[in-house]
Amino acid sequence: MPVKTILLFRSKTDDTSNEDVYEKLLTDRGYIVKTISPIQFHFINQDLLSTKLKLDDYYALIFTSKRAVEAVQRVLTDDDRKRWQRIYVEGPATGALGKELFSSTIDILGMETGGGESLAEFIIQDVQNKEENVRLLFPCAQARLDILPNRLSNATGIHLDEIMVYETIPSESLDQDLKEYLANYGIPDVLGFFSPSGFDSVYKSCQRIGFDLADNKSILISLGKTTSAAIRKCLESTSFDERSCSKPTAEEFLRIVENIK
Repeated sequence: MPVKTILLFRSKTDDTSNEDVYEKLLTDRGYIVKTISPIQFHFINQDLLSTKLKLDDYYALIFTSKRAVEAVQRVLTDDDRKRWQRIYVEGPATGALGKELFSSTIDILGMETGGGESLAEFIIQDVQNKEENVRLLFPCAQARLDILPNRLSNATGIHLDEIMVYETIPSESLDQDLKEYLANYGIPDVLGFFSPSGFDSVYKSCQRIGFDLADNKSILISLGKTTSAAIRKCLESTSFDERSCSKPTAEEFLRIVENIK
């Protein structure tokens, strides 16, 4: 059955513009699209982050989320901005925000890697010919995954300095938002998930309101390997249909939707 309705579980503020790129692209193709924010964000360790950004010890910054870029933006000074010339990022959206925050001349690397593991391998290859050890600053979420930091911490010639700069908590309105959507639109043809923490919040909310994610005929679409793994681990004992995007882009999400028969 062709897809008509799509429900995205994604923070509206994930885009630098007021217009959500996923909603716009999908709506322009004729789909009925709604977005619900499954999680809220709280910035932490801002004083410590400000101190580290002023140091000359680091070779580069690492960003694996746009929220981490926003955390840096809150404390970054003009003098700090000049100090940084190299940034590794996961995904084009995070890269675009990083370039906007620093400058158009800064080296933004790794945008096409699309995942923590592949970004870690990219960084290791990029610094392998350095004569001295390199120090990397990694502002991240309190609930960040272990793949990238573990790989870099075990790599020769790299010293990784992690700092937790934000934490995620379930949206206080998630239960009500989901109930209102189901009442107004019914069960959607597609459910879109953009992070492991977002999926976890939605899964628990669905349990509270009596909506079965795995047995409602909706197709689940995930962005990234880690989100896909979280879904599969949680729903492994049930029958469900999950498709994973190979790239963290709206165009790839659309491609998956259009291939659903």
